[in-house]
Amino acid sequence: MIVKRPVSASLARAFFYIVLLSILSTGIALLTLASSLRDAEAINIAGSLRMQSYRLGYDLQSGSPQLNAHRQLFQQALHSPVLTNLNVWYVPEAVKTRYAHLNANWLEMNNRLSKGDLPWYQANINNYVNQIDLFV
Repeated sequence: MIVKRPVSASLARAFFYIVLLSILSTGIALLTLASSLRDAEAINIAGSLRMQSYRLGYDLQSGSPQLNAHRQLFQQALHSPVLTNLNVWYVPEAVKTRYAHLNANWLEMNNRLSKGDLPWYQANINNYVNQIDLFV
């Protein structure tokens, strides 16, 4: 026995599933976009940290009066919201660990900068910049 259904019900069901699929795919696309924007901002800040690390070394070497201001700018960039909000489920543990290492090493770098320890800074700046690169 053949069951007959109205064509309009079949079309309505098909239309409903098409709309549902489009809503789901749009939602996934928006989530991906939001995630990639945060990633791009984090990469931009990491590049800024690299440049600022070298600038701090130059300030220390040249005895620049702007050293303290540049240290504060570095600290602000390191503690920017996009970097400090890494404790979410989709951020890999390796990224969280690398950020924690950057923070810990910054405390030592900042301490050495405040003391004017140029030889130590020159010996350790490349390792710190490499850590920034690994973080990204």
